[in-house]
Amino acid sequence: MSHTRARYTEIIDSILAKSDLNTISTKSIRKGLQDVVGYDLTPQKSEIKALMISRFDIFAAKNGAGADADEPPSNGYQDAESVSAVPSPPPSSSPRRGFRTKRHVTSPKKRKQDTDIDGDAAFAAKLQAEENKRARPTRGGNSRRTAPAKKKSKAKTSKRVKAEDDSDIGSGSDTKKEVNRSGGFHKPLNLSPPLSALLGGEVTLSRPQTVKKVWQYIRENELQDPSDRRQIRCNDAMRAVFKQDRVHMFTMTKILNQNLYNPDE
Repeated sequence: MSHTRARYTEIIDSILAKSDLNTISTKSIRKGLQDVVGYDLTPQKSEIKALMISRFDIFAAKNGAGADADEPPSNGYQDAESVSAVPSPPPSSSPRRGFRTKRHVTSPKKRKQDTDIDGDAAFAAKLQAEENKRARPTRGGNSRRTAPAKKKSKAKTSKRVKAEDDSDIGSGSDTKKEVNRSGGFHKPLNLSPPLSALLGGEVTLSRPQTVKKVWQYIRENELQDPSDRRQIRCNDAMRAVFKQDRVHMFTMTKILNQNLYNPDE
């Protein structure tokens, strides 16, 4: 059994190491674990969940201890700037480099295509209006009106496609991730009174949010021991939660769990 637990721990750690702790869920970790071991883990679901939370807390503590710098924005702008800062390769007759250069100029072409779609839609609408004027004096207008109606709907379709494309561009996938963060590690939990006081009166937070705010408080008040940054020197507010003058960062995450309660309890 201990060999199996060690194997599970190794796999879970590898999943956490390459994941964003702000978005990872117990479900995705369990699925990744099951894919690796190759058999159904449902009978061990509760034990595996406890192991996942334990490993998550360790990774969250490590991440907090080393996160002296500000976190990079999750909207992708920093990545875009870092890409634009890379100098372009010199001109070459190599087909591969030529293709890369060509990719850099596809953006204005795409904008031109969007403009052309608008122009086509406007032109189709103008033709429709002229066709309607011609159709009014004739009695056989029923058959003639049917064909232009298709053109009109086609023009609307072009506009609709562009509107949908624009909405997709405007709404990133990050927004959907934010909405779905309500279960597993990201389930809102009630804070104990001392922990609430430590975090400025917060009443309900998820486990990652709690760990993040505690480490933010530690860094702002310079409570890490300079000789061993894994050791936290407790001030009065910290001592009310952790009941000691010094606490190791791994022990700290375990004590934090004792100060977080399920709202249903």
